Amino acid sequence: MNTFRHINQRPFTSGLLVSAVLLAYLSNLSAEKPEDAARDLIGKPVVGSLIQEALTNNPSILAADKRYAGAKQSIVSAASLPNPKIQLTHFVESVQTRTGPQEQAIMLQQPLPWLGKLARKRDVARAHAEMLWHSYASQQLDLVDELAEQMLHLRFLDKAIAMNDENLVLLRRLESVVENRVKSGSDLSDLLRLQLEIERFDDRKQELETERLAASYELERSLGRPEPLGIPVLDWTAPASLQSNADLWLTTIRGQSPRLAMLRSLEASSEARQRLAELARQPDFTVGLNYIRTDDALNPTLTGSGKDPWAMMVGVSLPIWGKANNAVSLQASLEKEAVSAQIQDQKLLLLSKGRSWIAKLEDAQARIQRYETKLLPLARQAQEITEASYQSGKASILDLIESDRSLLALQTEYWRAAADAWLARWKLATLSGGLWLN
Repeated sequence: MNTFRHINQRPFTSGLLVSAVLLAYLSNLSAEKPEDAARDLIGKPVVGSLIQEALTNNPSILAADKRYAGAKQSIVSAASLPNPKIQLTHFVESVQTRTGPQEQAIMLQQPLPWLGKLARKRDVARAHAEMLWHSYASQQLDLVDELAEQMLHLRFLDKAIAMNDENLVLLRRLESVVENRVKSGSDLSDLLRLQLEIERFDDRKQELETERLAASYELERSLGRPEPLGIPVLDWTAPASLQSNADLWLTTIRGQSPRLAMLRSLEASSEARQRLAELARQPDFTVGLNYIRTDDALNPTLTGSGKDPWAMMVGVSLPIWGKANNAVSLQASLEKEAVSAQIQDQKLLLLSKGRSWIAKLEDAQARIQRYETKLLPLARQAQEITEASYQSGKASILDLIESDRSLLALQTEYWRAAADAWLARWKLATLSGGLWLN
């Protein structure tokens, strides 16, 4: 009885070796991973200390990383031949032939796409993986962006609470002075107004602490913490004035923004799909072997009795539906044009945001300069004069309270400007793909 052992297996062995080498090459190629732009910002002022924890633990970042890892594997599978097919047929009623009854038939088939289709499928998969990588990088910078907003809001609240506490200390110290005056015959209304102001500051303290607690919960969610651990108070200062280089930022946004890179990879994927669609008009092939197990004939002495026949088979697909194939190519072309328009829209949007944050940075730095050199020194001097005038009886308690309020308002605005300046710098860093200027 004849079996498959009669078939020359050297071509199959060689084919397996070539396939193994090709798959290993594609695996190494797809394993290449660009640097994480967001990690370049680790350690930068105010926000940078939390980036490592967020990138390691945030669930959305972990999900994006897994999607990218899965897409890398698709590069290998896309370049591989379709799985072969083996079919076993058992004749319920044997088919009698001259050489004997046919009992079973085995068919092995291997589809062979038209030359170039596998390479173009690999190009599509690679472009898709690159798009997911840039999407992953973009999500990382979006997370840094979110951290910057939350962290700077929290740090501003820290300053607001500290300034509120300082004013409470001053007001309570003044309260003892006013109480002594009331005991000496001064008007009780001064003491009542001062105590009202103290209660107002106590109420404001509770409000600020509640707001800080809520802000810390939001920040811990971004950090991927399953349970709140608390965000400690951090001493921070206003940023040094930075001579903004608008051209450098805008040029970097055009060249390094992961959002634009993601769309460019999507455009490359559309181009690859278009090239693949052009081959839809080409036929695919199938090669195979048919083997039939045959029992001995009724006359065992007959020539060929019990001999198992086998045959080679070649099949060709018929891409006769031209309208459908043309529609696939046209769809890919239109998708590419749509992505090109989307790239231009995204570029305009990013450049607009970049110019806006540059203007906000310059404004915040100018406000910091005004507060440091003019407004705060004048407010402190006015507050000291009013306090001295009150001690000498030339100013009322309302004048003193008003001067304290004015100083606190200016101090609050100063730290708001400082937070705005830091936020603008972080926004520009994430927009430009991690560029940090010193």
